[in-house]
Amino acid sequence: MEHKDKTLTDDEIHREVFDAIVDGRLAPGEKLGQDDLGRVFGVSKTRIRPILHRLADQKIVTIEPMRGAFVARPSVEDAREVNAARQVIEEGVIRAVTRTARPKHLKLLREIVAAEQSARLSGNGGHAHRLTGEFHFQLARITGNAVVADIVRDLVSRDNLVVALYQRPNASACSLAGHATLIDRIAEGDEEVAAHAMRHHLQDVMATLDLGSQKRSAKSLVAAFSHLERRQ
Repeated sequence: MEHKDKTLTDDEIHREVFDAIVDGRLAPGEKLGQDDLGRVFGVSKTRIRPILHRLADQKIVTIEPMRGAFVARPSVEDAREVNAARQVIEEGVIRAVTRTARPKHLKLLREIVAAEQSARLSGNGGHAHRLTGEFHFQLARITGNAVVADIVRDLVSRDNLVVALYQRPNASACSLAGHATLIDRIAEGDEEVAAHAMRHHLQDVMATLDLGSQKRSAKSLVAAFSHLERRQ
């Protein structure tokens, strides 16, 4: 299957591959051939290469010299360390946000939660995963510290694949309830309570994971993007 419509931008191709990974249509360890992806999207491999490097920067793709690009395969220890790092960083983030947030910030966060809920109800798991990460990234941006925001973006990107790989079925609603609670705690203005809520939220995310096995099965590269053909 070749995508005949050549109007997809690099950002749109990135989003399609990202969604295919976090949705489970591309499994950990699966090879992401530049030629194969170029045929899928109807573009040259010179356009695919920087997109794969962008995904590698987000830690959901690995690039091996002389072998190419593969979907990242986070270990159980990776899952635990990423979550622990998020607790350390994001408790500090929410303390700062509780001190500085304005009504416009709370409005933005609520809009993200509403969009995530809509995405989950429509079955768009990839978009919902992105919005989950976007919520935490926007929290970090509210602090006004660009370095902190970059760190949170990196951790969230790594956690996206961990969650998609290990999360038990039907556990995703936890993020919606947790995010709504975080907004309420920020609005109340007590940073100790807000920090406790963030720690509890991230611990809840960890509790939704089944670290005993990796249950995702792969589709072929073409099948992972079959929905593009249906849009024609």
